[in-house]
Formats: sequence, C-alpha cells, structure tokens
Amino acid sequence: MEFFQLHHPLNATVLCDRKGCEQVADYLEVDDHGHEYRLCAMHTDSKTHSSRLPTRKPSPDLPFRSRPADWTVGGTSAPSKL
Repeated sequence: MEFFQLHHPLNATVLCDRKGCEQVADYLEVDDHGHEYRLCAMHTDSKTHSSRLPTRKPSPDLPFRSRPADWTVGGTSAPSKL
C-alpha cells in the first residue's frame, strides 16, 4: 500500500470514498493492484500525517464525490466560475 497527500482540483473539494462519510479526503491510497482510494483522516490506514506525504493527483478516469470548494482570496469569496 502506498500513501499520498491527495491533490484537490481548484473548483471542488473531494470527499471520502467511504459510504456515508462526508468528510474531506486528504489521503490517496494506492493498493498493490493499483486501485486508488480517496480517504479522510478517520478512514486512512496511513500512520503519517497527509502534509508529510508526497502529493499525487488521482487517476482522471476514476469518478469521485465532491462539493464546490469554499475558499476566499484576500477576504473575498471566490468567483462561481473560474
């Protein structure tokens, strides 16, 4: 099993793959067969904090659950269209 810090797209917040979990996914886990899992801190098997792991983008072919990113720039809300 390999562990990575999950790279999030700018316009979305990626959610944990676990059924019923609505937490933000911070970890990308890749098993020995190459299957990728986006997981939150509660559901990861990693013993290392995500900020100390190398960053990796997940496969673009795999669908993921998300919600719009909620961020601000200089105290101003982000535009709805980027």
